[in-house]
Amino acid sequence: MSNEQTTFLMIKPDGVERGLADEIIGRFEGIGLR
Repeated sequence: MSNEQTTFLMIKPDGVERGLADEIIGRFEGIGLR
């Protein structure tokens, strides 16, 4: 049995419109979440 977990990240439409998606995803990747 695998002990791997998955993170679901939902970015609101206003965040996408403001171009923040890359920054938000980068923050989560920076702390080791995938």
